[in-house]
Amino acid sequence: MNNIKILAEHTYKLILSTCIASIFLLYTPFSVADDEMELLKSAFSGKTATVEELLAKGVNPDWQNDKGFTALMVASQYGHTDVVNMLLDKNAQPNLQNVGGTTALILAAKNGHEAIVTELLKKDANFDLQTNDGITALILAASDGYAAIVDALLEKGANVNLQTKEGVTALMVASLEGHATIVDMLLAKNAKVEIQATDNTTALYMAARNGHAAIIATLLAKNVPINLQALNHSTALMIATQNGHTTAVKTLLEAGAETDLQDNNGASALTLAALHGHQEIVELLLEKGANVDLQAKNGFTPLILAAQNGYPEIINILLKKGAKIDQKNQDGVTALMWAALHGHEDAVKTLLTNGANPDLKSNTGKTALEITKDPSITELLKAATVG
Repeated sequence: MNNIKILAEHTYKLILSTCIASIFLLYTPFSVADDEMELLKSAFSGKTATVEELLAKGVNPDWQNDKGFTALMVASQYGHTDVVNMLLDKNAQPNLQNVGGTTALILAAKNGHEAIVTELLKKDANFDLQTNDGITALILAASDGYAAIVDALLEKGANVNLQTKEGVTALMVASLEGHATIVDMLLAKNAKVEIQATDNTTALYMAARNGHAAIIATLLAKNVPINLQALNHSTALMIATQNGHTTAVKTLLEAGAETDLQDNNGASALTLAALHGHQEIVELLLEKGANVDLQAKNGFTPLILAAQNGYPEIINILLKKGAKIDQKNQDGVTALMWAALHGHEDAVKTLLTNGANPDLKSNTGKTALEITKDPSITELLKAATVG
């Protein structure tokens, strides 16, 4: 018998990493002119006097190495504000991009250098330029919680609804990371709550995944679709349940989230709660009328999963709500058999006390007694066996 495979961890992938200047500098060929290379290295290290001397000699401030990095980019990435200002005074171009599409503004935003962002914006840095992966300065600042930078970008008119190649927006990453103030700022600039990433997830799903109940409430107030299903048919309620975020689950249920929607494996929110042992969430879902015997595609029920993983308290809760104690999965295996197989003595006791039939056989003709390898459970089952 194979263990059930229910909803895998959400495969949300947001490539927020940018090219690391130090790595690329390390591999820059030294056939380039010494002065240009020295400018790049000095900007990287924040050697203000050397940068000033080289610029006075007329060294090109926009020279790019083989990875496309300029002195302005590396100074912006590492927070060397004085160097940035020197370069800008020499008309360094703020909108040049490296081979990955990264700009000085994107690097400054990613690393939280507010003063540099301000200086770059004064020089008309294009705030909506995107990397090759579609990442913007706003998305990075929103993800990392740099509210002042987000505010500066929004005041300049940054597009709040630009998406990465995976369809991710600034609102989604702010919701995922729990930056409530930034979520409010983005919504005030008409960020669209209904936008979906390429896997069909929304900002609501992102907030639910990490249990940010206050952000969930904020998004729901903007009429985000609460029961929208991702490509794997998971919902915000399912992901919040799977990850054990009780307050988030309460918020979603109170707003009318449907309890019995199923993902691609046939798992419902209750299935996931029982699987992962989230007792309080099990109770919340049942109070909202969740189907106690809803089966996944392989025939597993919440009761079978609670037994499989050894949660006697959840077993009792499900049985009190009328769960079928001897329900079999597609292999003909019952909750008692699963508990016996995995050595969960307390679960076996709970099931036997509530009338589980120890004489039932799986599709391979095995009873719970024949399946278990646990001596204590063997004695319990022998005492209970009548056939």
